[in-house]
Amino acid sequence: MSSEPHSAEWFGEQRDYWWNRDFLQLMAARWQLSAAGSLADIGCGLGHWSRLLYPLLRPGARLVGVDREPRWIAEAPVLFRRVFPEVPPDLISFQTGAATQLPLQDNTFDVVTCQTLLMHLPDPVAGLREMLRILRPGGLLVCVEPNNFWNYVACTSLTEAESVETLVRRFEFWLRQHRGRLAVGRGNHSLGDLLPGYFAELGLSDIRVYQNDRPAPLFPPYASSDQKALLQQERQWEACATGPWDKPDMRQLWLKGGGVEANFESAFDDIHGKYRAEQKALKEGSLHASGGSINYLVSARKP
Repeated sequence: MSSEPHSAEWFGEQRDYWWNRDFLQLMAARWQLSAAGSLADIGCGLGHWSRLLYPLLRPGARLVGVDREPRWIAEAPVLFRRVFPEVPPDLISFQTGAATQLPLQDNTFDVVTCQTLLMHLPDPVAGLREMLRILRPGGLLVCVEPNNFWNYVACTSLTEAESVETLVRRFEFWLRQHRGRLAVGRGNHSLGDLLPGYFAELGLSDIRVYQNDRPAPLFPPYASSDQKALLQQERQWEACATGPWDKPDMRQLWLKGGGVEANFESAFDDIHGKYRAEQKALKEGSLHASGGSINYLVSARKP
């Protein structure tokens, strides 16, 4: 697994708006989750994903969450109890462990799942093999992973006024960041595109691919709770110099991705010029976008 912790800035309120509940009910019917009596959520973090799936399982189902960071393992049960106070304590547990060395027994769970975990692993196939180890024969594996490149080419109301050259330079910046992450073993942020092939290589059956149906639209007056959470998250990254504002980290990835040192400052300034233009348009009430993203749900059965 990558040596970097899954930082708290990625677990903000905006994560609560990733899914439509009726879409998950549809997926639960397709996956026959109501027959599942046990689920393991790998890389569970604060349990956002497993809190959504748990009520779709068979009544009295057992849930185990695993994450390598003790902070999340301490906080996740508190959040779970707040949502499901009626569930007997012995049915729910959270354990510290690495995705490539799970502290769980072979052939144990009806469902094993992860959300945006494999994209952070230097060897995602090793993580998949470990999840398959704990999955019982005939059990369901569900992995949710993105293609984050789409976020860098999706249009907003500002895009048509920008030159082709600017858009190409901007995409090069993010492509260098992507290649840099691969070079230093920090994962593949577009891993979702590769999952069906990995599943096939591992000999899984009934491979199915779906896409999350919830985008993140922005339009004035930006008053909905999900829009407010999204905008707050972006401003938090800027204020704390995290995410795309961590300049030393971005420089390292630029260079590891084959970028030229002399070009980094102008490329970095261009990326943040885009952010400042968007913030100006937000204040003017003129920024709007459908906010599309690509998040795959890839499922299969263990033979």
